[in-house]
Amino acid sequence: MEANVGQAEALARAVARVQEGLPAGMRVRPAGPDDLPAVVDFRNAGASDAEYVSVERERHAEAHNPQPGRLRLLVESVPAGPGAAPGPDGWPAAYGETGDGGVLSRADGTFRFTLRVAPAHRGRGVGGALLAALEAHARALGAPRHVTSVHGDEAAGVAFARRRGYTPYHETVHSYVDVQAFDAGRFEDPDALAARAGARLEGYAALAAAHGGDREAFQRAVYAVAGEAMRDVPSPEPRDPPPFEAIRELFFEGGDLHPAASVLAVRGGRVVGLTVTTMNTPRLASTTFTGVARSDRGRGLALAMKLRAIAALRADGVERFGTSNDAGNAAMRGINARLGYVPDPPVVLVEKRLG
Repeated sequence: MEANVGQAEALARAVARVQEGLPAGMRVRPAGPDDLPAVVDFRNAGASDAEYVSVERERHAEAHNPQPGRLRLLVESVPAGPGAAPGPDGWPAAYGETGDGGVLSRADGTFRFTLRVAPAHRGRGVGGALLAALEAHARALGAPRHVTSVHGDEAAGVAFARRRGYTPYHETVHSYVDVQAFDAGRFEDPDALAARAGARLEGYAALAAAHGGDREAFQRAVYAVAGEAMRDVPSPEPRDPPPFEAIRELFFEGGDLHPAASVLAVRGGRVVGLTVTTMNTPRLASTTFTGVARSDRGRGLALAMKLRAIAALRADGVERFGTSNDAGNAAMRGINARLGYVPDPPVVLVEKRLG
């Protein structure tokens, strides 16, 4: 009971803090479950294709990754009267959230935030008011840092972050390949590539079904390879994958997994590589993760799995295939360049020490 009272008081303070900084004709309130479709659409409007999320994926994530300390605030135009529609400039006007990531949290307690203001409402102090409340919330919960990402080609967003004390510390690169224009003839057959490495390629869904009652053991084996690869991805922050029990539903059970384009490399009955593909829309797919066990790297397995995934997506009529890589991940970015992926301008990660 005391915890609930404390959370309610903290939420009331955050709302009051933002409201004080809003221009006339606007109000802020906590975002609730019924707001999720509108919030997702609003966030997607400012996202690149690789950052697109579906309402279904967000609902799945919220169901299996609760974040009690997360703050979500929505700013809207004040209706002109009872029963009136939202303001003429669209809805929402702005949205902000911050939290530790739940099962995906950093060991040091860093909070990550999202903030977007509709173009029609920028330059009026809305973003600054929201960010001040998000920072205060993260600081009150003991977060040492507050971080987010800004599109590097959006000068206004970069300037906004710098003015408020945020400094760049890393870059991520989103890139895409045209699936239907992809020329597979430039490459060796993916099954032949895998065979030369002493492995075979299998679709995740088919191999999981074949394990039947041993499904959990099979998933643990797959996640062990993923965890090893995650730790080796170049990053300014230590990567310590969550325990299998905490992330199983997020990693394996999402309804947007593409069964044939999520590919495993198997050698001697042991999974040694994986690439996980999810569908953003019927025409847009994304690589969630690609990794190979340390013992089997440098043998062409990552390339073979990506080729198999592209072939499966092409057969399904998918048009674009996106991926995201740390700027320093030269090995994976090199494979994607060979495949013809075209990069967007880098996404800049920025941080502020809360102290």
